[in-house]
Amino acid sequence: MAPTTSSKELPDYRYPKQTNEKLEWADLEALDISKLEQPGGKEALATQVLNFIDKNGFFYVTGHGLSDEQIRRQYALANELFELPLEEKTKYLANTAAGDFRGYKAKATGKLAGKDNDERYNIPKFTPEHERPHPEIILDHYKEIRDFSLHIHNKILLPLLKIFAFALEIDEDYFVNRHRYDAEGLEYLRYMKYHPDPKDLWAIGHTDYNTLTFLFHQPVAGLQVQTKEGWRYVRSKEDSIIVNVADALEFLSGGYLKSTVHRVIRPPPDQAEKPRLSLIYFARPEAAIKLEPVKSPLLERLGLQKETEGGVASVTAEEWARARIAKDHRFRAGLAKTRETEIIAGVHQKYYD
Repeated sequence: MAPTTSSKELPDYRYPKQTNEKLEWADLEALDISKLEQPGGKEALATQVLNFIDKNGFFYVTGHGLSDEQIRRQYALANELFELPLEEKTKYLANTAAGDFRGYKAKATGKLAGKDNDERYNIPKFTPEHERPHPEIILDHYKEIRDFSLHIHNKILLPLLKIFAFALEIDEDYFVNRHRYDAEGLEYLRYMKYHPDPKDLWAIGHTDYNTLTFLFHQPVAGLQVQTKEGWRYVRSKEDSIIVNVADALEFLSGGYLKSTVHRVIRPPPDQAEKPRLSLIYFARPEAAIKLEPVKSPLLERLGLQKETEGGVASVTAEEWARARIAKDHRFRAGLAKTRETEIIAGVHQKYYD
């Protein structure tokens, strides 16, 4: 179902105030991707990546072409969506037991309330494969959401993939050709709402299972990245998108681009009593792409070139993602009493405090 844009007005969304608490912030690099097409821009950006990527897989992207108004519109949509009655939202439940994140996930309640305190709505790629029912608020703004998602894929994700390929000294379209928007695969925009909760740890330390994760400006502190110095807060800047490298890109890059460990903790006292909205885009390889490491002259010189047989190299992006989603579902749903470690093909997931 692909309705046209609605004329319905959305309430204006204003960001919460920044915290006044003195926090230890991570020192992150910023890639200005507007320089990519400038003379020498590609080389400069690739050099910048090579200088920081072994220290931290979190970084900022500027020059991304999305306005503050466009981003706040998406937050306004998220607000309206989560204000719907629970019985309405649960009409669109995601089948996480089958490793499918499309649709709605409610926050845990009852005996499972300690598992998580967030609710989510995941909007997949706007391709025939993913046509599905949505709440009216989504259908009313379908074209706007689609344009926003397409901009992230085409104008932010693909340029970054070109920069990474250039840094690895491989065909610039190597990663791009494994992320074709029209090909089968689950890439999605997420609206997320953390509800106030007294526990300190809201999302245990983990890596993401996709290619790159894009986190849009949200001043409520709580996101932390694991650095060599320990856990550090990630400051959200109004003109920047926070980006982190995830599992699939680590596998495809032969382990050179590291999937970054991060977590979400209870916000500082001056922000802890209000919900925390998140606007996130998860980019993922095409479903049939095997997660085998690229052959790279840079990796050869560094002695990091990996063999391609067995293990995760024989697993597709879809198999990897579904296995991780289903494993997490079993724990959240109480079907597994302890967190399972093996994901698939002998690859194990680590957990962090």
